[in-house]
Amino acid sequence: MLVRHLDPETFVHAYNVDLQMLYPWEGVVSPPFGAAWAVLAPGESTKPHAHQECETFFVLRGRGRMAIGAESSVLEPGSVTFHRPFDNHVLTNLSESEDLVFLTVYWEDRGQWSEGETAGEAAAGDAPAVKRVMVTAAPPTPNGDLHLGHLAGPYLSADVHTRFLRLRGVDARFVCGTDDNSIYVKAQGQSMGLGPEAAADHFADAITETLEAAGIDLAVFPRPNASPYHRQLVQEFFSRLYERGELEEREAPAPYCETCESYLFESHIGGRCPYCDGGVVGNTCEDCGRVNDAVNLADATCTACGSKPTTRPYRRLIFPLSRHAAVLREHYRSVSLTPRLHALVESLLADGLPDVAVTHPADWGIEVPLPGYEDQRIYVWLEMAPRYFAYARHLQDLTGPDGGWQDGWRSAFKADDARVVQFFGFDNSFYYAALLPALWKAFDPEIRLPSALVTNEFYRLDGLKFSTSRDHRILGRDLVGQEPLDAVRFFLAHTCPERQETNFTLDTFHALENGELREGWLGWLHDLDRRLEDAQGGEVPATGDWTSEHRRFYHRLQALLGEAQEAYQVPGFSPQRATRTMAELVREARRFAAGERHWRGVSTRGEEQRTAFALELLAAKVLGLMAAPVMPGFAERLWRGLGYAAGPGDGAWTGEVLEWVPAGAVVHLRGDLIPGLG
Repeated sequence: MLVRHLDPETFVHAYNVDLQMLYPWEGVVSPPFGAAWAVLAPGESTKPHAHQECETFFVLRGRGRMAIGAESSVLEPGSVTFHRPFDNHVLTNLSESEDLVFLTVYWEDRGQWSEGETAGEAAAGDAPAVKRVMVTAAPPTPNGDLHLGHLAGPYLSADVHTRFLRLRGVDARFVCGTDDNSIYVKAQGQSMGLGPEAAADHFADAITETLEAAGIDLAVFPRPNASPYHRQLVQEFFSRLYERGELEEREAPAPYCETCESYLFESHIGGRCPYCDGGVVGNTCEDCGRVNDAVNLADATCTACGSKPTTRPYRRLIFPLSRHAAVLREHYRSVSLTPRLHALVESLLADGLPDVAVTHPADWGIEVPLPGYEDQRIYVWLEMAPRYFAYARHLQDLTGPDGGWQDGWRSAFKADDARVVQFFGFDNSFYYAALLPALWKAFDPEIRLPSALVTNEFYRLDGLKFSTSRDHRILGRDLVGQEPLDAVRFFLAHTCPERQETNFTLDTFHALENGELREGWLGWLHDLDRRLEDAQGGEVPATGDWTSEHRRFYHRLQALLGEAQEAYQVPGFSPQRATRTMAELVREARRFAAGERHWRGVSTRGEEQRTAFALELLAAKVLGLMAAPVMPGFAERLWRGLGYAAGPGDGAWTGEVLEWVPAGAVVHLRGDLIPGLG
């Protein structure tokens, strides 16, 4: 008789569970499934994970909680679970003293893959369930104008995603504002002989002009210290945290410059990162994303005078982030994270979350609303949390009582049909992925945290990091003032530093502009216009007979449209892939057109030629739809050239997306579709 018993001597440890492998049973049988006894220790959780197999758990002993994405359920002896392929799941033992014992059985069924992979995502043409999205980008610090590195990062990406959501019928609003109370603003103002408020005003005006010139469509762009809501919300937020016992008063050593007679933090101190040894100015390492309290920097120096700082004890208020590890672990199970950000948060949890000083001795910023702290200001990264509440209040003012944002910040952070999506550079990752979510939950445990965090890496210029001090930069306003805006936005999206550092050179910009856009896109569209004029008098024909090649091309358009949709939505957001999908559509269309030319002059093939033209014009329409988030001006002109009264509008990417260009419409595609390129 073949019998196996539960035997701890045979356990292997994987996914933070002790496993005894049962099937395949070596030397006995290899069934079409695998199976194992699993023992989860008291208070422990399995590693959050997803795999391609179907899996089912049979609970024998203990009590646990199974979470799949944002859903969870309590399990007891006799409970059975089923997990589809690629469901991200985690099981927690709710007992502090008893093991949770269960049997896991798993098998591969590729027929289940599509359902598992697309769970929660709308198919092309289907309207999404979420009705309102507040899209945000990290606020620019008004200590300089925006260069191409800034635009290629969170600002263009947030604008592109917002425009796509509106095409999908979502009430999406891109909101942002300047970070006026940063100590970097004061430092830059001093170098210019300006006070911090004057410096903030000067550069905020320049930033606003650059964003407008780059076609960044912001619903609101409030200035914190001019906002009727910002300061009040920040102080109320701070006071509530203090009253709830979420802030602790601590006295600890901090860097001090004896020469400048000044407490050092942020722009006042530089050194080497205590975690990766990279160069650091301030409290954040741009290389590894870790934060420091300035006192633990190696080779620290005062950036004003270059002297080595001493330390002095300071009494500050601290936010004990380490208390909130469980909240953050829960958040990371459902939020969409870019790969490097996901790796960072896991390492932060593994190493232990740092506590964060949220007040600093300073004379610029929002006052601490507590007696005894008159000489300190609220840390701008705590100020950042209620900033997003202020944004929602500004949206409320913009849309009015019937605009869906009538409940202020609650409509963005607590409504069932609303979401928040945040874009930022990787150097801000600790704050957006760890500090802000913990602050929000400490303020109100019922808050729904952002559903997606999208980061970008650094954008380089001629192989080197953009630098204002070395004048190694190209301002956004300068390039869009000299080159076609659609071409600039296309190139920045095409080279977006979404997963790794990328590079801008004028030579590669002009090569893509002339090769891909002028010769490729405009070359095809102008040629299509001429052929249609010769064969159909410039009018859109109705479809006729179909060949197998026509069917293949139509299905290819469907596939490319789906690929573009995936590239525009989170979690797969990728401007690079979106632009490459557009370019691939043009190449497919040109290839298709080249094959169909052989039927010219064959009188018996007139019906097939009509279908071919209708398909090419449909491809041009789809190109306009796909391009609209990145190149809204081009999309508008292309659709008008196809005979539509306007370009792709709100909801254009829902319903029957592949509707034919109306037969009989007069086409004019030889106009200036990209002004400046022909």
